[in-house]
Amino acid sequence: MNFQRIIIIIIISILPLKTINIRSLIISITILIPLITSEVALSLTESEINKIAGEITVRIDGQNRGGSGVIVEKQGNTYYVLTNWHVVNKVGDYQVRTPDGEMHPVYYSLIKQVPNVDLAVVPFTSSQNYPVAETGDLAQLVPGKAVFVGGWPRSGSNLQQRIFLSTPGVVKGRQQPIGGYSLLYDNLVRAGMSGGPVLDTEGRLVAINGIVKLQENSDAIVSGGIEINTFWQWRQQVSLPTISQQPQTAKATTPTEVTNPVSTNISKQENGTETAVNFTLAKAISHEVGGIVNSVVALNSYIISGSSNGMISVRDINNGEIIATWKAHAESINSVAVSPNEELVVSGSDDKTIKIWKLPKNKNVTDITLVQTLTGHDDVVDAVAIAPNGEMLVSGSWDRTIKIWNLSSGELIRTLEGHSEIVNAIAISPDGQFLASGSKDNQIKLWNLQTGQLIRNINTNSLSILSVVFSPDSQILASSSSDGTINIWNLQTDELIHSLKEHIDGVWSIVITPNGKTLISSSWDKTIKFWELSTGNLKGSLNGHTSYISTVAISPDGQTIVSGGWDRKINIWKVP
Repeated sequence: MNFQRIIIIIIISILPLKTINIRSLIISITILIPLITSEVALSLTESEINKIAGEITVRIDGQNRGGSGVIVEKQGNTYYVLTNWHVVNKVGDYQVRTPDGEMHPVYYSLIKQVPNVDLAVVPFTSSQNYPVAETGDLAQLVPGKAVFVGGWPRSGSNLQQRIFLSTPGVVKGRQQPIGGYSLLYDNLVRAGMSGGPVLDTEGRLVAINGIVKLQENSDAIVSGGIEINTFWQWRQQVSLPTISQQPQTAKATTPTEVTNPVSTNISKQENGTETAVNFTLAKAISHEVGGIVNSVVALNSYIISGSSNGMISVRDINNGEIIATWKAHAESINSVAVSPNEELVVSGSDDKTIKIWKLPKNKNVTDITLVQTLTGHDDVVDAVAIAPNGEMLVSGSWDRTIKIWNLSSGELIRTLEGHSEIVNAIAISPDGQFLASGSKDNQIKLWNLQTGQLIRNINTNSLSILSVVFSPDSQILASSSSDGTINIWNLQTDELIHSLKEHIDGVWSIVITPNGKTLISSSWDKTIKFWELSTGNLKGSLNGHTSYISTVAISPDGQTIVSGGWDRKINIWKVP
């Protein structure tokens, strides 16, 4: 048998991985690949294998440039698509297109990354019956064995439309796994086929495709895949989430409409200035700086917002007029917080940094100063909060840690570890004693803010935690999750008081009114809902956004609610 010495470079086709150093994948290694020229007999015809590939391969559209995936499992009406992590590693809106042309929305928070390799599981729901891939025998993948790669590449035209393609080739050899990539084959693959299936001559799944390019011989192509046993070994140790109902579109309503499914008697709360659902849309602002509104803070005079394009904006809370806007980060801003004296604004970003900005005391907010940039997180900073006394800043990150900083000096006080997945949410109790953190691991952790000691774990029995908030008296903790559930806990008794399930999509932001009587939630179902905190009763809903609502806030005087979302709008709701 003849051998040829070649040098290869693994090239991921879309974006860098979050948890795998892309530089470790861009490597130059010497391997020996046997050259096989003999014909290989097929157990099925090529057209039969292409038909199987077309039935089990899905197209994935979303925040990245798009990719492919393969249906590997089904539980009830929930299907599980295996794809590359780099196809879905950016937070946002994704859809799975099945072979029948149907588009299925995806709960992003349910996407599960396979640790240490370039794989992820994407769930969707459907009442249709789609085929599930069968697993092949990896021992049969000897050099020269025929394999087929399916996927949805972008066409070469200017329109860059997606088309389904299945290409034949043969196994060239194996290498030591790098990011999971071990199987090498000479199939022609193109951008957009990342995450697609590699099938054997029986049409069975043997690997998930990636792209490999020969460095020394540009006329020849060698592709690389992650062998399917890598996935199944992990799968045996974990459970996958089921989706109780398919994401739906909220009923279209006019921007000023207020619906109340519980009672038509809408009146002011006693012993408080805010109302239960007595808010009307005072101003709908197109977000001029162009980004998705990820975070808002409502003060009595100003609105401060952070957006996906790295911009921070300051607006008049009464008329929505923009006072100042500036480019704060190179990447998306996920969270903003304001110090109690309203002189500092803190922002956390995809660029892994936290920035502290100074607003002048004379309220001439057009004069913005960057006080300092805090570094130390190894991944996206998803949440920031400031202690009530203004002395400490807390940040939560995709690196699964929480960091506590001295706000004035920027010194890192301590790092809290314990979550097994990304930290999506943090909140500090109004009395300054407690810190709550919520994670994609479905857990809430309660910490002593002053010492960093873990007080307790709260198992929510819901999916990824997206938001947490304390009541004004620090006795109640509420959480919201990606399955649309809102849980309310009594911290004195550790009792789950209420579990609220009226939202039909993930609840990304919750707040409690200053008088502690009402919880307000905003959801990807495009609604804002009002709940009586003591009873858990739904009091009403607001409709005014045309896309996902990412964030909601209420002013300290309780007179104004501010919401922002994917429609790049900020809505200001006022008590008449």
